Parts: sequence; C-alpha cells; structure tokens
Amino acid sequence: MNFDSALNIWILAGVILVFSELLVPGLVTVFLGLGALTVAALLHFAVIESLAAQLSAWFIISTIYIFTLRILVMRYYPMDTEKRNIDEDKMMIGKIVEVIETIPAAGSGRVQFGESTWTAVDIDGEQVFAGEKVRIVARDNISWIVEKPNGEEF
Repeated sequence: MNFDSALNIWILAGVILVFSELLVPGLVTVFLGLGALTVAALLHFAVIESLAAQLSAWFIISTIYIFTLRILVMRYYPMDTEKRNIDEDKMMIGKIVEVIETIPAAGSGRVQFGESTWTAVDIDGEQVFAGEKVRIVARDNISWIVEKPNGEEF
C-alpha cells in the first residue's frame, strides 16, 4: 500500500468514525475516529510507516483517548440517565397483597404483588388461605414474611 492511499484511508476512517458518533451513542467511536486521524497525522509527518506500526499506533492512541478524554467529557457533559438506589424491601414492606396459593402452617405459599408472584411465609406460622389479604412485614432471603389481619381491615 503506498503512502497516499494509507493516509487517505486513515483520514476517511477517522472522519467516518467521528461522524458515526451521531448514530451510535456511547462516546466511543468519536475517540476511535480521533485515533485514526492522529495516525493519519503521524503518517503525514513520517513518524510511522509500516502497517503494523499504523495499527499499533491506532490501538494505543484510541485506548488512551477513550480512557482519558472520555472521562473528562463525561464529567462536563453528564448523561441524561439518572441512577437511583432501589431498595425492594422498603418498597414492598407494608404493602397489602393477596395470597394466591395457600400458606400452610409452618410452610410457604405464594402471594401476588403487581404482575409477579412471590414465595411467602406467615410470621406466626399459621395457615393462610388463598384469596385472603395479608401485609408484607419483612423478607427472609427470597421469601416474604407476611401477617394476617388482627381484627383490622385491610
């Protein structure tokens, strides 16, 4: 491959990769494109020549750009997503649910909350029949601990 065609390929690849960032979010392809444009500049100034040197330089430079410039850009232009801590226990405890599979005395049954069903155990070890309403009071591993109403209406 001659000098001019290699230079043109790296410039074209760099421009395509930089503009592909508009289609592929994630802020990675722009730095791969900048790496390709840097290799084109190194070729132009005759710093590197062989294909192996070009590919090695592109890999190293792009990696440096991704791990340095991307971090800086992300700090000043944060993403639109919001990270929230979701504590499923806090969200579920206190909710009134329906028993869909009888909870036998000292055994486990199933309750329904939303569109999912969950394993449940009665806190007092009493039998709770399907169709009854119970309140979630705690969680033990993957089972919800529930209680029957004590004269109070749910």
